[in-house]
Amino acid sequence: MKRLKNLHRHDRAAIVLGGPSLFEQAFDFQKLRDKQFVIFLEAQALTRWFLASGVEPDYYLMQFPDKCQGNSLHTFIFRAFLAGIESRWFLKRAHLPILRDMKANFARYFEPGQPHRGPHKRYRWKPGVFLKDSPYDLMRRLGAEVKIIANKELLDERFPGGLGRNGLHLFAQSHEQEEFDLERYYNPDDSRDLLTLRNVPFLNSVAIGLYPLLHYMGFKEVFFFGMDMSMLGSFEYAAPYSFKTMWHFRRYFSKTNRVFNANYVRNRPYYLRPPYEFENIKRLPNYPGLRFTRVHDPFKWAAPAMDGLRTISFREFLNQ
Repeated sequence: MKRLKNLHRHDRAAIVLGGPSLFEQAFDFQKLRDKQFVIFLEAQALTRWFLASGVEPDYYLMQFPDKCQGNSLHTFIFRAFLAGIESRWFLKRAHLPILRDMKANFARYFEPGQPHRGPHKRYRWKPGVFLKDSPYDLMRRLGAEVKIIANKELLDERFPGGLGRNGLHLFAQSHEQEEFDLERYYNPDDSRDLLTLRNVPFLNSVAIGLYPLLHYMGFKEVFFFGMDMSMLGSFEYAAPYSFKTMWHFRRYFSKTNRVFNANYVRNRPYYLRPPYEFENIKRLPNYPGLRFTRVHDPFKWAAPAMDGLRTISFREFLNQ
């Protein structure tokens, strides 16, 4: 990562997250390339639908490499395993062969976790394992010029054999427990061999973990696309397209939300991400010299406006 310090001082970043609002609206990713944005792609947003757009990201994000072992549909099924429920009653019939494969090959794909730490740790993905149409499986279709940003410790743990790719930009994350300080958060420590993020106590938010890296790379303006802030999954594998109906997803969700993470707090509406993630967003985008904007058109299953984060429509974005 240290090779990227201030490399993009004169560029604007487009962060493509996997919100199903983009899939529903048949988002045109070529518009980002036409406007000469530096494009970042979140791990589970690497799907067949995204690849079909013909637009390649400049950077692929692997802050949490385990998210590359399966796509959102695989994750829904895996969470059902963790919760000890039968997911075939909820999923569309077209997806049942995937469920049957994951059941039949459970010992190939998963291993015992640390159940004493909670039901969300009952099982875990085996290191090096990945499923068909997972982000890792599709990564081979990305051109050699696509750079990968990854947490080295987690990458070594999840893919001990490596990725078999060049263009890796690695960082570390401090495990020190310390009181939150905005300056330390936004200014990673580059005095060591690896750039080290510090003061990142936030759970389960790719965007929030990315903020200090974007600042280090020199960006002054950052736009988020597909930032739905929901628990629905990514693109064509999101709940509206994987489950029989959203009623079925709600039933599934009520039986599995306890295995999302150790500190999961249910939001209202139920499909939105935990309320503490919205609180974190309020705290972090306000930093001198760095402007964040969410580009979002209304979508039934997404958060509307978010306090603390500037939001504009796609039409407004195109007119800038």
